[in-house]
Amino acid sequence: MSSATVGESALDRARSTLPAMATEGPKRGRLEWRAWSTVVGAWLMQFCVVGIVSSYGVMQTFYAQEYLSNVSDSAISWIGTVQLFFMLALSPIGGLLLDRGYLRQTLVSGSLFFVVCQFLLSLAHAHQYYQVFLSQGLGMGIGVGLIYMPTFGIVSQHFKQRRALAIGIVASGSSLGTVVFSIALNYMLNGSLGFGWSIRVTSFMSVALLALGNILIVKPAPALLIPSNSTSAPDTATLRAEPSTTKGEDDAADRQLPIIVTSSPLLDKDYVLLLAMGFLFGLGQWFPSYYVQIYAEQHGVNSQLSFYALAIMNISAMFGRVVPNGLADRWGNIEVYVPCTLCAGAIGFAMLGCGTAYGLVLFTIFYGFFFGTGVSLYLPVVHTLCAGKADMGKRMGIALFPVGVASLIGNPINGAILGSSLTWWKGVTFASTTMLAGAACMAAVLFSRVRSA
Repeated sequence: MSSATVGESALDRARSTLPAMATEGPKRGRLEWRAWSTVVGAWLMQFCVVGIVSSYGVMQTFYAQEYLSNVSDSAISWIGTVQLFFMLALSPIGGLLLDRGYLRQTLVSGSLFFVVCQFLLSLAHAHQYYQVFLSQGLGMGIGVGLIYMPTFGIVSQHFKQRRALAIGIVASGSSLGTVVFSIALNYMLNGSLGFGWSIRVTSFMSVALLALGNILIVKPAPALLIPSNSTSAPDTATLRAEPSTTKGEDDAADRQLPIIVTSSPLLDKDYVLLLAMGFLFGLGQWFPSYYVQIYAEQHGVNSQLSFYALAIMNISAMFGRVVPNGLADRWGNIEVYVPCTLCAGAIGFAMLGCGTAYGLVLFTIFYGFFFGTGVSLYLPVVHTLCAGKADMGKRMGIALFPVGVASLIGNPINGAILGSSLTWWKGVTFASTTMLAGAACMAAVLFSRVRSA
């Protein structure tokens, strides 16, 4: 073969590879755009719905002092507790709908449910407990329950190598939302707007945030994936379906995907230990955020500082939901999660030192950080334990259910332990011990995996 022929064949081969090489960059760019667009959309939805639900402490104070002063504090607290319960307890349903391809329908339904019930809350009359409970506790709780799990689940589908960091960024939205809505509601409810218009203002904010979030959240695009043998594969999970030309056809194609039957997750001892961890940790994790303000004020700390201490805790939690998650992508989800949850449980005992301004600020900073990690790394740990399972959304949802049950009964149990005399050491000991017990369950999982490696 002549040198000219060899040169021509080499040139032909080079030309044949040019289209693939030229399109690889745009493909990766479009994949990354879809992935990070989904992160932003999920962040906005978490900022809105979870931020409002987690700001219930401000509403509790307003209800107890003015709007629902005719009912007991315990009855008022059930409104916020039921909201929190539905947010987590509906996660198995949200995860199953995500697995079946009903992402868009689930998010839109949850958004409409949340916003409509929020506007109905603004019409509730003073001293009418059932109106507030039905619209805020039940209605808004169901709405956030349909949104919470799918926003995390769809983000996890977009990412492979930086999944924990992406989920942590999404989770940080709820921390910042809690800060913003707590301060805004406290200002509006105690100002000249009154109850009705204060709720309507937040409702209009919800409409804008949820609408934008629904627009930005998109499914991974299988057609744009670079083949797995590419040396520059994107940081996106590979899916099994071919693309459709329209959104409706895409949804239909997802629903037609074969569902791979897998064994029950309850037969996996590590997964069962994770469920036990979620329940035990959930029993105690909310105690400081609910009671630290009361404890500080009872021990002479300025009431304004004690209110903003909750904002400090949530800002610290925002960093705790991002920084350790980034480290977990490098060192391992369980390897980072275990020491962080142990720290959260141990630091919980330090709440007894919040009788001074310095003690209060230090406690809220450190506890908020590790509390945030305990929340944000939970689902990445589920992903690690259930890697390769076809029903990942359902498994992630089931893992959140015991956390929801614990959130429903945890505060009443803590309140009963505190008693009318507010015996603080008993409540702090119970909450911190249950968190440490939950962390011990995950330590057992880590030890088992290290031994079997």
